[in-house]
Amino acid sequence: MTLELKPGRPAWWLRAAIAAIGAAVVGILALQGLGFGLMIVFAVLAAVAVALPSSPGMTVFIGATALATAFLDGSSVGVAAVLLIPLLHLGHVLAGIAGVIPIGARLHLSAFRRPLRRYLLVQVSVLALVAVAVLLPAGRIDPIVEVAGLLAAAGIGLLALPRR
Repeated sequence: MTLELKPGRPAWWLRAAIAAIGAAVVGILALQGLGFGLMIVFAVLAAVAVALPSSPGMTVFIGATALATAFLDGSSVGVAAVLLIPLLHLGHVLAGIAGVIPIGARLHLSAFRRPLRRYLLVQVSVLALVAVAVLLPAGRIDPIVEVAGLLAAAGIGLLALPRR
């Protein structure tokens, strides 16, 4: 039995999506108060991630964005910081896929079901942790709450272990 496949989408749209994500991240960092010189550095890192998706360019871009967000003025769990989480994760996933697919290839959208499912699972987990961080009171915390937090973190770690 054979299955007829319709022509897929061109693979260059993955790189276009990575470029759009890079531009959005640079824009968010600019709104947070990043200087012009560093914005050029971030734009170059985004361009490297687009041109060479199989290189560590996207990983360096993610790390530099995390450092910049940590050292910029403002809340550590502000709206801009929370927006960066799904954007950078999506950029990382798309760069991973674009790194193994030739630019002239054609892609079927059905091939993205499993990566999309994993992406959404990770985002739901991370944003739930962000919600917990936002809801926790600032200042001194009771020891029972700290113990409960440690047990919850250990439970999440156990869920992340591979199953046999």
